[in-house]
Amino acid sequence: MERILLLGGSGILGTEVLRMLKNEKIEYVAPRSFDLDIRSRNEVSNLVQDYKPTWIINCAAWTNVDGAENSFEEACELNEVAVGNIGTAAESVGCKVVHISTDYVFDGESETPYEEDSPVNPKNKYGESKLRGEKALLAVLPSSFVIRTSWLYGLKGKNFVKTIAGKALRNEPTRVVDDQVGSPTSAMDLATGIVSIIRIQPAPGIYNFSNEGSCSWYRLAKTIYESVGADPELVEAIDSQSLNLKAKRPKFSLLNKDKWKAARLSEVPEWGSSLESVLPGIVAEIKQLGEV
Repeated sequence: MERILLLGGSGILGTEVLRMLKNEKIEYVAPRSFDLDIRSRNEVSNLVQDYKPTWIINCAAWTNVDGAENSFEEACELNEVAVGNIGTAAESVGCKVVHISTDYVFDGESETPYEEDSPVNPKNKYGESKLRGEKALLAVLPSSFVIRTSWLYGLKGKNFVKTIAGKALRNEPTRVVDDQVGSPTSAMDLATGIVSIIRIQPAPGIYNFSNEGSCSWYRLAKTIYESVGADPELVEAIDSQSLNLKAKRPKFSLLNKDKWKAARLSEVPEWGSSLESVLPGIVAEIKQLGEV
């Protein structure tokens, strides 16, 4: 019988994992950040020793990409130190770990989708902090599962799809970069993938997961406007330099999923079909929050 300790259960991905655990009737605990400070080795160790989970799913992270440029130590506390704490605690009770990482560990200069063993070279502090977290976890618990994903969106939390859908529903113009290519990834699909790892238990290590296909942020935004019945001409294409962001973003974020497919894990849907199925829920969420 699996016993899951879910960390970061209130975020974009965590809320979907939580929903799946409930639907699958899998036993779990999901402490909030004010109940458990994962930056504290003692707090993590005490909880793990008491609950003795068979799996820890870590969706918790510092996700403020630009903020990490000026607050790198704080970003590393969550993305590196806390991840090491999780690995150490898990190792002490013979527990397995699924940890979520990012395409930002790569520099975005490739012309072909990144594989799990492609050279890493983060171009911003956020990516560096996430890479340090991967290394901290695998150093103490090599049997861990690290899932790298990209362009994650969902019903809950702050994310690009939700922000753009809100603008579209309000018929607001928006400017979106057209020189970054990736694959939008539904949190529902990734949550399904995490549960498939627990069910199937493939060989441990690093796995890539994102939805199939590719687009620019600009094309994604236009698709969202069209899907909610707004005028796609309200979306203006710009280049990345126009935004003057503190952190550089990778221009190419496509991930190769051959390893995921070979392990016969969950299905990898095409990004457009996943967006179509999730968008009505996002629109309902925005309306419920009174943002339109």
